[in-house]
Amino acid sequence: MKGYGKFLDGIEKIEKLFLAVTVAIMIIVITYQVILRYVFSASNAWSEELARYLFIYDVMVAAAIATRRNSHLQVDAFIGILKPRTKAIYTVIATIVGIVFLAFLFCYSVVLCQAAAVNVSAGLKIPMSVPYACMPIGAVLMILTSIEVIMKQLVEIAELSRREA
Repeated sequence: MKGYGKFLDGIEKIEKLFLAVTVAIMIIVITYQVILRYVFSASNAWSEELARYLFIYDVMVAAAIATRRNSHLQVDAFIGILKPRTKAIYTVIATIVGIVFLAFLFCYSVVLCQAAAVNVSAGLKIPMSVPYACMPIGAVLMILTSIEVIMKQLVEIAELSRREA
């Protein structure tokens, strides 16, 4: 389990670097677009499109980090009243359901990427499979982190069972 955690630590460092770089690029590109539009009364299509695609990638990558930290959207009031063992079991079940959804997302998004490869974006003139690729990439990253969440919860369940026995 520790080896898998270290593996995900390395992936998370890469994810954080990716997020830092892409957010910096978005700030520069959006600032450029605002200056171009309001100072020079001109506009271009690629800058808005680039910022949008980078933001979508950022959401998918950050969702994997949030999944690892178990800080995604959940009903805390409900989870807070559960006993620790029940809470861990609930987390395992919810995470398994999430993995099933992510597996479907991965499969269908790969098909979408293949179908979209023939289409080209209006501003950047890149294949639409490039922006759509954020879905299978994000799904794989979230599945990897979900596996760690399950492993940690199973260890916690085992520890709680030993204490109760």
